[in-house]
Amino acid sequence: MTFRVGQKVVCIKGGTTLVNGFVPITGSVYTIRGFFLGPVAGEPRVLLAEYIHPEKFEGVEIGWNALRFRPVVERKTSISVFEAMLTKTGVDA
Repeated sequence: MTFRVGQKVVCIKGGTTLVNGFVPITGSVYTIRGFFLGPVAGEPRVLLAEYIHPEKFEGVEIGWNALRFRPVVERKTSISVFEAMLTKTGVDA
């Protein structure tokens, strides 16, 4: 999965352990401020704008496993399809 800085993501698997009072909550939206491969297993990690992790591992901020997040899908809502349905049936608004 590819992330970019500034992208909105939704947590799909919240944590169970509080890290200095913070844990990502399932269903909550966060903003990506960085990403990297983890130093231990090379797993993709993300840094969230809403939380700066005070702990470091070998001088690198500890991020969250990227598999716990997915991009937010933003859909532009339009009522034009419903207006067209009214026009086709002859119903006046």
